[in-house]
Amino acid sequence: NILNDYYIPFIIFVGLLGNMLSCIVFLTTHLKMRSSSYYLAALAVADFGFLTMLLLVYLSNAAILEVYNQAGWCQLILYVSSVCGVLSVWLIVAFTVERFIAVQYPLQRPQICTVSRAKLIICVIVTIALISQSYTFITAGIVKRQDGTGECALIQEHFNTMQTISIIDTIVALIGPFILIVVMNTMIARNLFLFRKRFQNRMMLGDYLTTNDNRSDLNLHQIQYVGSRRTTSQQSNNSTSRNHTSRSDVSGCIHSGRHFVSTRNQQNITKMLLLISSVFILLNLPSYVARIYVFFFFSLWEEEPPTQLWCMQQFFMLLYYTNFSINFLLYAMCGITFRRCLWKMMRKNLKSLNRTCSTSQGSP
Repeated sequence: NILNDYYIPFIIFVGLLGNMLSCIVFLTTHLKMRSSSYYLAALAVADFGFLTMLLLVYLSNAAILEVYNQAGWCQLILYVSSVCGVLSVWLIVAFTVERFIAVQYPLQRPQICTVSRAKLIICVIVTIALISQSYTFITAGIVKRQDGTGECALIQEHFNTMQTISIIDTIVALIGPFILIVVMNTMIARNLFLFRKRFQNRMMLGDYLTTNDNRSDLNLHQIQYVGSRRTTSQQSNNSTSRNHTSRSDVSGCIHSGRHFVSTRNQQNITKMLLLISSVFILLNLPSYVARIYVFFFFSLWEEEPPTQLWCMQQFFMLLYYTNFSINFLLYAMCGITFRRCLWKMMRKNLKSLNRTCSTSQGSP
């Protein structure tokens, strides 16, 4: 009860503010040039919608704004929260697939992982989610309690239908995405490990070549000093040839360095998205496991689950709710570019606000 009274409003406040800032940063800064930013912006909107519905339920339970147990509002709140929950799952799957393609097939990434394609995939996911969760308007409603008051709950007439829907929902919203995310995250993590190993080997090779070049320059200077009998024309030709070779080597190194830096930036993006999807699994898995256990061992046999299991599920639901408010903190902690864009946007808005205040104070 203490956690419900204090922790839930805390994560709602943090989540609403964080998701709003995340969406603004991804869509108004130069991050909007990345296709992954649109997935993360859509994810922020879905999480914002879910937390808004959770806020309405919290206000209703606290007798501040009693709308949850009213006809119409009941179905709407359950529908929007269900849609946002499905969107949250499959948007994470979508950008995990994109990162998998970017890491596994880097040459095809510019053609496949485009902004226009990301927008199209988001529209398809949103459309499917809106249609697939429409059953809520039929299966949910106001059910009379023993004291005569109404409660937003499952209508008993549709209990058998909801059992079938729960099985499908468990496969579509849990088992399928879980398998996809775990498999792709494993392969992405393996690729990151190999990249880091190649990067370290390349740095060691670069240090070795630099040391050898310095020694070669020193030996060449000594040879030129001792063998000064060579003609000036020979020295000039050798110098010109060496300068040409050096410029070619420098040009090749610059091109290779730029390509390597670009690849490293993509790897940094992948690390952040890998963290987001992994945290999603950790926070959602306990609730879904308990849900599956209750469904197969109690609901199918029409038995009441033990009180301890119900209490554990309440704690697991708090972890589930936390998933909708934690992404902004992950972006801020692990995303260097995100922090820079956020700070730049805040400074720009503060300067604009100061200019507006100065103008208003100076006007008659």
